[in-house]
Amino acid sequence: MATGVDIHLLEVGHCRHLEWITIRGGSWRACRFPALVVLILHPEAGAILYDTGYADRFDTATSPLPERLYRWLTPMTLLPEARLGAQLERFGVGLDDISRVLISHLHADHIAGLRDLTRARFTALGADIDAARRLGRLAGVRQGFLPALLPSDFGERLDLAEASPQRDLGAGWEPFRSGFDLLGDGTLVAVPLPGHSAAQMGLAVRGRDGRRCLLAADACWSARAFREGRPPAWLARAVLYDWRAYRRTLDDLGTLARSQPDLSIVPSHCAASIAALRSAWSLPS
Repeated sequence: MATGVDIHLLEVGHCRHLEWITIRGGSWRACRFPALVVLILHPEAGAILYDTGYADRFDTATSPLPERLYRWLTPMTLLPEARLGAQLERFGVGLDDISRVLISHLHADHIAGLRDLTRARFTALGADIDAARRLGRLAGVRQGFLPALLPSDFGERLDLAEASPQRDLGAGWEPFRSGFDLLGDGTLVAVPLPGHSAAQMGLAVRGRDGRRCLLAADACWSARAFREGRPPAWLARAVLYDWRAYRRTLDDLGTLARSQPDLSIVPSHCAASIAALRSAWSLPS
C-alpha cells in the first residue's frame, strides 16, 4: 500500500480580475489569478492530474456569443511554455501517460485540457455532473461551463467519486470529517466543497513524508478570504452556484485553518498559497 505521493504544482495559464470582485474590501487593481494544475505521481496508479487548467481550445469555445462573454469577463493568457503538455515534459510525463484526471468542477479554466488526455479516465462528484447537465447555454456561460471542452466520450470515461469508500479524515480536520478515498490507500481523499459549484471536489493529499495538504479548488479565490473571513463582493454571487453553501464552505475552511495552522490549504487561483506549498514541501518551481 502506498504511503504517499509526489506532487508538482503547474500553473497552466492565468486570467485577470479586479481584486475587489474576488474579496470584500479588495483594491481596484487587476490581479493575476493562475490556473493551478497538480501533477500527482502515485507509485502504483501512475501519473494523475488534479484539473487541467486552460488550453488553446478555450479561445475556440468562447468565439461565438454568448460564450464570448466568458472571454471578455475573464481575459485568459496561455503562453506556449505554460501549456499543459510542455510543463508535463519537464517531469518526464507525456499527455498519454496521464491515467486519470480528478476534476474539481466543470468550469472552463479547470477542464479546458481534457480533450488532450485521450487515455485518461475522469473522476468527479456526481452532484457537479448532474448540475452541469441541467444547464442551458446561457446559464452554462454564467456558471463557467462550456460543453465544447468535454471529450465526446466523457460519460464513458467518467467515474463518480461517491463510488469510492468513505474515509475518516482524522482528528483536527473538523468540520471536514470524512471524504471519498479515491485510490483506496488514503493518499487522495475527495472532500466536497460545495457553493462555487454544486459539489466541487477538494482533495486531501498525503505526501511521501506523511504530511497532508488540502487542494481547495475555487472554494475561494485566495487564502486571505478564509483566514480573514472575507467573502467575494456581491457581484461575484452571479457566478456562484449557491451563495449560502459557499459561505459555509468558506467558514469551514477558516475553522480548519485555525485548528491546523501548519496545514497547507491551497485555493487553485491563489499565487501566494501555491508559492507557500512549494516552499513547505520543497517543490520545484
